[in-house]
Amino acid sequence: MANDLMCDALAAELHAHVGIPGAGPIRLAPHELRRLRIGKRESQEKFWGRFGVTQSSGSRFETGLAIPAPVSILLRMYMNGKLNDGDLQG
Repeated sequence: MANDLMCDALAAELHAHVGIPGAGPIRLAPHELRRLRIGKRESQEKFWGRFGVTQSSGSRFETGLAIPAPVSILLRMYMNGKLNDGDLQG
C-alpha cells in the first residue's frame, strides 16, 4: 500500500513536469537545500546519498548547479513530506 501511494505521488509529480517547453533540469533554491541539510545535521555525503547523488554533485547543487529532473522530483517530494527517510536509501 505504501508503495502504491509513493507511485501515485511520483506519477503526480512527473505529470506536473510533462509538456513544459524546455523543462530540462529543474532549479531549486540552493540556500533552501543547504538549510534543509544543515537542519537535519547531516553531511553532504549522507544527505545527498539518499537521493543517489555523490557528495561532490550535492555540493554543486547547493551552490546553484541545476539539479536533474529525477533528483529534483525526489527532493520536492521529500521536502513536501510525500517521501521520508525510510522511503529513500542512503
